[in-house]
Amino acid sequence: MKKYLICFLAVFLSTVNLFAQPDYSSITFKSKLHEYKKKKPDLTAVDFDKGNLKEVVKLLGSQFYSDTEIDDITDRIWLSFTDPEKFDFVFKDLAIQTQPNWNKKNARGQIILEPNPFLAEWTQSDGELQYMQRAFANILSYYNLMAYSDDAISTKKSIGKLLFTRKMAFKQASSGDWTNSYLKYVNTLVKPKGYTALIAQGGYDFLICKSTDVNALEDLMIKLHWNFIEP
Repeated sequence: MKKYLICFLAVFLSTVNLFAQPDYSSITFKSKLHEYKKKKPDLTAVDFDKGNLKEVVKLLGSQFYSDTEIDDITDRIWLSFTDPEKFDFVFKDLAIQTQPNWNKKNARGQIILEPNPFLAEWTQSDGELQYMQRAFANILSYYNLMAYSDDAISTKKSIGKLLFTRKMAFKQASSGDWTNSYLKYVNTLVKPKGYTALIAQGGYDFLICKSTDVNALEDLMIKLHWNFIEP
């Protein structure tokens, strides 16, 4: 019984830590942009609706999140698609923590962050498709359903956080590894368990899903002009 309680507390504390409120007293907010886009994304520019979005979230997260949580995640991603400025305001803690440097100090010991991460992403994006891909990836990564790594060492760390593989052991990345080659190795271990690693073609976003869901996920992502393939 004691062993099970310790395991439960470990999982609980890790979940609390993931969704904990940032320490804003240690953060300086400063944007590099002179101004943000005034218009909102035009969702008629893409062949992807909220139903498609929920299907992706369900395929990646139904084993780990409740139906209510799946709906919440879906609603948050959809809001980020339709109104980046409102998303940054309503879900400030989440938005802040999707920034790569949100908890990293610079040479002066400061944490300097963009105050409106999703609005800034939208402002700098070349159209709706590019923005939606980044917003989608950032929020899914926050919930440990997707990851981004452009080298093998960080890929190994990310694999340890993804929900399908966080309890599995993988070898250390070698100097000759890169993201794709490490994910190929990962597939040799996860496929016998019924899972598959997929990576965005021409990019470094990747995910782990049930092998039976690969085709469905690939078809849904294609609607965002996002090709996920086996490495």
